[in-house]
Amino acid sequence: MLERSLQSAAVSASTSASDPSNQSGERSGGTKTADKLQDEPTSNGNKDALLAGPFIAIVVDDLGFSYARAEELSRINLPLTWAIIPFQSASEKTARLATQKGIPFLVHIPMQAFSDKDGRGYMVATSMRDEEIRENVRKAFRSLPGAIGANNHRGSAATSDMRVMRAAMEGLKEEAQRGNFKVFVDSRTASSSVAAAEAKKAGLLALENGAFVDHLEDVKFMRSQLERAARQAQKNGYAVVICHARPKTLVFLKELSQNPVVGVKFVTVEELVRHLRGERNHEGHS
Repeated sequence: MLERSLQSAAVSASTSASDPSNQSGERSGGTKTADKLQDEPTSNGNKDALLAGPFIAIVVDDLGFSYARAEELSRINLPLTWAIIPFQSASEKTARLATQKGIPFLVHIPMQAFSDKDGRGYMVATSMRDEEIRENVRKAFRSLPGAIGANNHRGSAATSDMRVMRAAMEGLKEEAQRGNFKVFVDSRTASSSVAAAEAKKAGLLALENGAFVDHLEDVKFMRSQLERAARQAQKNGYAVVICHARPKTLVFLKELSQNPVVGVKFVTVEELVRHLRGERNHEGHS
């Protein structure tokens, strides 16, 4: 029963991910998103862990629909972290490809947005009981073995609800206790999000999206967003940004790999987590 419910959620996720009105994180819902870079202090004030930076970690959302798109993305010579929506036609195969290529990935969990009439078809919704939320996030995370963590797909309503986020993070904490979960990335599809705060209360490492890079399908705009993120990283030690698995974005990422933004190192989310914990054992890409 739960498996069918989660697969139904995947159908809704597929629709919203392919809807241009939702491309920058629910812009159609009138919700203020992470289009503007967020000021984010270094984790626990541990600035020494970031001396080798500043760093930018790029998360590529909405994988799981097209294996061909994932293959193309895997050939780009740039540290990236994939975010794979579970229970899609290519989700498991995409996760296996990421593992084979040594690319860290997050489980991109569909959550209810303010613009949704109700939470039907989502894995995390404001109408759900706590245990249902906990079970859904556990099932979603375990469906893609090898994931290093999770982030939210849409979810402006769900991530703004303290009770809902507390239940979700309790479910993810169980995965952390099993040794499989390293980080939650709050996609910041709403400025009212409490997801990162509730993750930290649960004892999880949490990062926040600083900007959506590609809500305009223009390579020059995408580069300007990255350059803004670089300035924020130079100020705070690091920045996390989100883009999507779209044709124009792949063109931009290929160009970025050949002509990177000056003054920062590109790292995966997994590498950034190691730095935040003081484990400096990677080279990065600058």
